[in-house]
Amino acid sequence: MLLTIFVNGQVLHVAAVIKGSLAWIYLDRIFLEYYLLSIGNLTFLRFIRLSGCTLRGIVPEEIGRLKRLQVFNMSSNSLQGGIPLHLMNCSELRAIDLNRNGLTGSIPDQLAFLPKLEIFSIIQNNLTGEIPSSLGNISSLTLIRLGGNSLTGSIPSSLGKLKSLTGLQLGLNDLSGTVPSSLYNLSSLTAVSLVDNGLSGNILEKMGISLPHLEWVAVGKNYFTGVIPPAIANISNLRVFDVGGNQLHGSIPKGIGMLRNLGVFSVGTNELGNAESHDLDFITSFANLSSLWYLGLMFNQFGGEIPSSVGNLSRSLRNLNFGNNRRISGSIPVEIGNLFNLVQLGMENNNLTSEIPASVCDVYKLEHLYLGGNNLNGSIPSSVENLTSLYILVLPGNQLKGSLPLGLKKCINLQTLNIANNRLSGDFSLNMLSSLTKLSTVYMSGNIFSGVIPSELGNLIYLSIFDISENQFTGEIPNEIAYCLMLETLVMGGNMFTGQIPLSLSSLRDLQIIDLSRNKFSGNIPPQLQSLSKLMIFNVSFNQLEGEVPETGVFSNLSAVSLQGNFKLCGGVSALKLPPCSNTTGKHISITIIIVATLSGILLLALIAVIVFFSRKRSATVKLTSHTSMNDGGYLRLSYRDLLEATDHFSPANLIGVGSFGSVYKGFLKESENLIAVKVMDLTKHGAVKSFATECRALSKIRHKNLLRIMSCCSSLDFKGNDFMALVYELMPNGSLHTWLHESRTLKLDQRINIAIDIASALDYLHHNCIPQIAHCDLKPSNVLLDDDKVAHVGDFGLAKLLHFPEVVNDGSSSFVIKGTVGYIPPEYGMGGSVSTLGDMYSFGILLLEMITGKRPTDEMFKDGLDLHRSCKSALSNGTILDILDPVLISESCPNGKSEIHNDVIQQKWECAAAVVSIGIACSSESPDERTDIRHVFNELISIKRKLQTLISSASHYRLDQV
Repeated sequence: MLLTIFVNGQVLHVAAVIKGSLAWIYLDRIFLEYYLLSIGNLTFLRFIRLSGCTLRGIVPEEIGRLKRLQVFNMSSNSLQGGIPLHLMNCSELRAIDLNRNGLTGSIPDQLAFLPKLEIFSIIQNNLTGEIPSSLGNISSLTLIRLGGNSLTGSIPSSLGKLKSLTGLQLGLNDLSGTVPSSLYNLSSLTAVSLVDNGLSGNILEKMGISLPHLEWVAVGKNYFTGVIPPAIANISNLRVFDVGGNQLHGSIPKGIGMLRNLGVFSVGTNELGNAESHDLDFITSFANLSSLWYLGLMFNQFGGEIPSSVGNLSRSLRNLNFGNNRRISGSIPVEIGNLFNLVQLGMENNNLTSEIPASVCDVYKLEHLYLGGNNLNGSIPSSVENLTSLYILVLPGNQLKGSLPLGLKKCINLQTLNIANNRLSGDFSLNMLSSLTKLSTVYMSGNIFSGVIPSELGNLIYLSIFDISENQFTGEIPNEIAYCLMLETLVMGGNMFTGQIPLSLSSLRDLQIIDLSRNKFSGNIPPQLQSLSKLMIFNVSFNQLEGEVPETGVFSNLSAVSLQGNFKLCGGVSALKLPPCSNTTGKHISITIIIVATLSGILLLALIAVIVFFSRKRSATVKLTSHTSMNDGGYLRLSYRDLLEATDHFSPANLIGVGSFGSVYKGFLKESENLIAVKVMDLTKHGAVKSFATECRALSKIRHKNLLRIMSCCSSLDFKGNDFMALVYELMPNGSLHTWLHESRTLKLDQRINIAIDIASALDYLHHNCIPQIAHCDLKPSNVLLDDDKVAHVGDFGLAKLLHFPEVVNDGSSSFVIKGTVGYIPPEYGMGGSVSTLGDMYSFGILLLEMITGKRPTDEMFKDGLDLHRSCKSALSNGTILDILDPVLISESCPNGKSEIHNDVIQQKWECAAAVVSIGIACSSESPDERTDIRHVFNELISIKRKLQTLISSASHYRLDQV
């Protein structure tokens, strides 16, 4: 017999029913706020799977009544409290999966009451305390997964009694001590993960003899010592060997070359090698490893030359890293060109000499090439044009000479170019970089480049860092630099630039560093630079500048400004100790000059705006690639390691949310001192990769004060060799609008209207000022985040659609796939209608109604044809607006209840709220053609805000200033 379960009119799953009683509940990834059933009455229930359902609170005690329960899976929710002790009454339990929740407390000893338990998995929670030794009494256990918590103490020796154990995952905790010798008795073990703890001792000594069935060994980032014993070669099925980040020494046994299934060999950040000429001879034996795809040897003490046999390594090899050994010498083997599937090649910070062989450029799939910090000479090979997939080219600190090869302009995906501190030369006016429109980071300092900076610099609209200091450039800074709207660091010191500091720099709102020192700039410091709120360093020392120094913004910070060597400067803050300005300069410039300068500035900015518009319109026709993995249009270059450290190894304590395609962690970047939010994609979920690519693609094209700022896109491998994708944003300290509406519940009416205006401003930008036009497709309170000042920022563009853009529209996706979240999805999407900005207007209308009523569109009260839209429309037409208003708004102005509503001022306040409801109703009309345009909505909300502000300022005796 079969039973179909419905929630809010939607089919969730078909569950099997045995003997008339529900036996299975499978509701993966369905958004539930509360449990649907009185579970304790379903006494025949054997399987519960409520994974990714946004469940909160504690597990109900009624679970303990389910005597037949065998599988209990509530992973990827927001459960709190400890591991539920009432589960111990379910003596038939075979599997407990509580991964990725917010559980606290310790692991209970009472687990030993579950004699049939086979799988115990609680990774990524907030559990503390020690691992109970009683786990060793559950002889049926085959898999223990406790990683990603804050467990302390040592590994219990009692685990050595679990003869059926095949998997032990204890990584990302705070465990200490040595690994008990009893674990070497577990000959059935196939996977061991102890990554990132404080464990010590010689773990590898007996592993190859006692644990012959291992397939996965991941013990990196501990304090393990000793050598890699030759007996490791006895583990014939070994696929992953990760011991990086320990204190291992000695050489690499050649016998490892017999492990034909080995895919990952990661020994980086140890003390391996003897700085001798034959340290890398083992590579020859690795030619037999046909499955090898990751070889990490970085940060060790390997010496000698890289053998030519490196070219015989597996054609499956994707990552090869010799970086930061210092003692590796000789030349780069030409045989590297045989490894045509390489994606990353790292040989940086060694003692390599000779030229870069042209064969490196035969590895046409190469995305990351790191050769900096060596003694390489010669020129950059002209065949670099073959590397059309290249994202990162890092060659600083060598002896390279000659000009940049013309073929470099064919590397159209290049985002980071670092060729600093070489002997490269040539006339930069060749417009070498004009076609590299995805460039984000450019380091060219410390070379002998000459010529002028071409106006084509403006093509680099994603440019974030531009450092060309210590060269021989001449001419002026082109005004087209104003097109580089994402520019944060501009370093041009130590050249021969002339002319004035362009006024157009003041339009680059994200500028943090301006260094124009040691040039021949003249004229005044543009006072408009005072408005750059993010500017932290302004260095124009040793130029020929004159006139008055501005006093506000960065210019008020003495430690942030360097002006020495400009002997005609005057004024500024008193701490600068500059002479006062005379009547003929500074503030006393003639009215005529002021008028001329102002008009010139306006004309210049207007010209820039026109050119930017057509430049972006032209760039919109450029074909988008489907490979969006490395920060298209991003800012910071962040690796997996950076994000791991920033989030304290993705600690559950830093988990701030779980969404459809991943989890969000808060973090802190020590170098930049930025608070960040890291959205880690769950690549096991269907659609996660597409969501990542869509969000990268959408956010690379947009920039607005009310859109959540993306800081980086990271697509790489984690330390286990698994694919890793994450999006990094500025952390919004006040959380989501959803929290303020339904949990904190302290938003006043004027605050809600301000937030509505912020959201409308963002939508107006997406719908009217973007090329191509963008539909957000998932507008809801949880995707609206608030900063310190409760300014709203719209985020989560994982479902966004770029409209009127053939390369994106024709992506093969079905037009019948519903985009959005239940309750906010426009009716036409459910009937196969095309995605449009009018769909966003429906979602925005529902959002407005939710903000004023405090009711979710999926509230239990909405049934039998009644929904949020119809409820509000009825109340508005019947004059019963107070019946639908959020009670919090009423209590703020009427602490004694409704008795005061006849007061004229308070009545006008309700009229403001009713006006917002009216807008929400107009926006959420069932017919798309009847919905109001966002530009009109924005103006209406501004009018409501002004009326409310007037009421607040004129009615202090009614304490409306507290509303």
